[in-house]
Amino acid sequence: MSWRRELLARDIESVIDVCIRDPACPFKNFEHSKNSFSFVLNVNGELAAYTFNVTEDYPDNSALTCLNFPDKPEIIRERIPVVFTRMASEHWKPVDVCLPDISSIQDKGGGDASALKSHNLMVIDDEQPPHSPSSVYTDGTCDTDDTDYDDMYYMDLDDEAYYCEDDEPDSSTHPLLLHDMEQVRKHFGPDAINGRVFTELRDIDVELNIDVSFLEEEISKAWCISRSEPIVVRLHCSLTKYLDANVPKVEVFQPSKSGHSGICSQLRKIAETVLLQQWKNVSNEKVQSQLKTAAPSPSKSPSRKCSVEDRSLAKLVDLGFGIDDARSALKMSQGLVEEAAYLLVNQPELGCSASADQSNQKKTSKRLFPWQRSSSVNGQTVTPTGTDDLHLIPAATQNGKNAKVIPSLEHGFLVQLYTYLRNRIPTLSEFCVVCDEQHIFQNGAMLKPAVCERELCVFSFQTLGVMQDAAENIASGAEVVDLMVAMVVSSIKSSRRQLIFEPYPMVVDPRNPKELAFTPKKKNYERIQQALDSFISIREMLAAGCSTDVKKRMDGQDMLAYPLLQWIISSNRSHIVKLPEGRQIRFMHTPHQFLLLSSPPAKEATFRKAKMISGSTFAFHGSHIENWHSILRHGLINASGTKHQMHGAVYGKGIYLSPHSSVSFGYSGMGHGIHKQAKKQGAQALPKEPPTNRQNSPSTCRFLQSRNLTCIALCEVVNSRELTKHGHVWVCTNPDLVCTRFFFVYEDGKVGDQAVDTTQEKYTREIIAAMADCSAP
Repeated sequence: MSWRRELLARDIESVIDVCIRDPACPFKNFEHSKNSFSFVLNVNGELAAYTFNVTEDYPDNSALTCLNFPDKPEIIRERIPVVFTRMASEHWKPVDVCLPDISSIQDKGGGDASALKSHNLMVIDDEQPPHSPSSVYTDGTCDTDDTDYDDMYYMDLDDEAYYCEDDEPDSSTHPLLLHDMEQVRKHFGPDAINGRVFTELRDIDVELNIDVSFLEEEISKAWCISRSEPIVVRLHCSLTKYLDANVPKVEVFQPSKSGHSGICSQLRKIAETVLLQQWKNVSNEKVQSQLKTAAPSPSKSPSRKCSVEDRSLAKLVDLGFGIDDARSALKMSQGLVEEAAYLLVNQPELGCSASADQSNQKKTSKRLFPWQRSSSVNGQTVTPTGTDDLHLIPAATQNGKNAKVIPSLEHGFLVQLYTYLRNRIPTLSEFCVVCDEQHIFQNGAMLKPAVCERELCVFSFQTLGVMQDAAENIASGAEVVDLMVAMVVSSIKSSRRQLIFEPYPMVVDPRNPKELAFTPKKKNYERIQQALDSFISIREMLAAGCSTDVKKRMDGQDMLAYPLLQWIISSNRSHIVKLPEGRQIRFMHTPHQFLLLSSPPAKEATFRKAKMISGSTFAFHGSHIENWHSILRHGLINASGTKHQMHGAVYGKGIYLSPHSSVSFGYSGMGHGIHKQAKKQGAQALPKEPPTNRQNSPSTCRFLQSRNLTCIALCEVVNSRELTKHGHVWVCTNPDLVCTRFFFVYEDGKVGDQAVDTTQEKYTREIIAAMADCSAP
């Protein structure tokens, strides 16, 4: 029996011992086999059956499933007693479950562990357990009072200790692997990589720690990741064969996140794809020969001084500087943050010129980092041109195309992979989570990950569940679902629906999974309206308790209703969050206030860079509610001169804005919105309540009550030459310089304060305060 099997058996035994000693214990009916441990939890007469399914690398990659929700297993990296202690505290009482001492497990041989430890790699003998509980191979092992988590989980790889100083190299670890790991540390910092060795298996888990602190706080929240800790890309490699072995298995996660992360799932698929592509073209011999060729040229070996660590870059980005300017300034200041900040403040033009000089020096190389590919000078976005696509390619999308360029092998395979994955992160939302191809959208990238409109991807997503966690992980609140359904209903009822109901739903027929029930190739607006009429109210959805019950209720009305609801939620590409009452903008006078972000990291970086040069201001954008179904998925577009234009373009082409709320309320078409009532209320509208009652009662104003809806957005716009002001009407010709920030909904023809002028300090101050509140953890 391997030590992992014995560890599992002892963990199960310790849990059962605690339970059988107390007759009042609600945990009963224990069963266990080679790979599972099951029990029943009885809480006040309600029974719930749970099963731990474990793998060969227990306690890592285990799954805890409640049979009441079999489609929602929880992936855990903790030992069973640790999880059980948490469950007991929640459903019963605090218990003290003894964590078996791993050091007592029989020693079955140590291999050449001592040699590996000389390289400061964490050594774990697959047959011989570590000598203390704190070094168990698990993300969730029980900590001790005198042991720091980072010390027990990660190895310490300092420059001097990483390589063995002996004349004879370690025969068990491939020298190219050690070299590649050192190169990652050299280029990205000492914390950029960890290694954990399994001596008996001759394997190693290489962990690339990709820093994501350069992301804006709002974006990291929208993606449900933490910017304060790295994204870990774990590769299960051969210790002795390295690149000559099979393609390594990949895991991507953040240590503090217990559940699935959509961004991590998408990044894992990207890593798996690039590994499959590159692995057949690399070998130990080939990479070593390239390293030998590159070694004589000192100019190709970047010095540690000139390398820019992500943490320094993040500090400057947090101060408001653009990513590419910050990187250039850091290189010019040899990594000194204070000097770089001084250069950016006093000589901002140097940042752009430095980037230009670097690109001129590397004309022979196609490799570009995302922050080097587009620049904004005086508010004008400069991007490479391309004619290979029939649809428009905005700046952010061009960044995404360049981010897919595979870096060279001149610094080793791990540096190549690390660089590629880090470059992909700012543009993840520009690509389909299934096929990793660019979205077929006229206006380019949005914020949230989504499935593209290619039929194969739609089938894979809806019938096979491929990458569903990537597209649906960013949970929508009930109030947001209520709003999105209202927008779809309004759009489908519009006389302009053939123009504005885009994207058209793509839904697989649940009765015939080989066919599409809804497809843009064969539009049937009446059938969609029929499915929408079968939706239960949002309150009924909440009362149902779980998605399975919601599906049953909606299937009883129309088999296409629930799949359509899923599509409405998953196709939304903007980040929308209902603002709590304490963080709302008071002068807007509506309880239905939302944070609305739609710009992906690349576009947001371009926006912030232009903002640093020209400054920014706030303005309203009004549009009929029937248009917002498309806006949430495509973004604000320049509709002037197109079939989507509703009003005259007196002041030329562009996105029309106004600092005066009264002007934008007029564009929003007061009183033209339509919203479905709960069935129990019939077709009649709810009785009107006094404005004070509705605004002061959270229970009344949580969801939309009226059939008459008016929508208005508050945007931040760069004060560039591309923004022209004609009194109360402003026009911005560059969509990249307009970012939505807040969204307001009004009922029964009511509007907010029509005297609001965002150029006045008293209004600007409150808007900025609200943005700061939304950015706070």
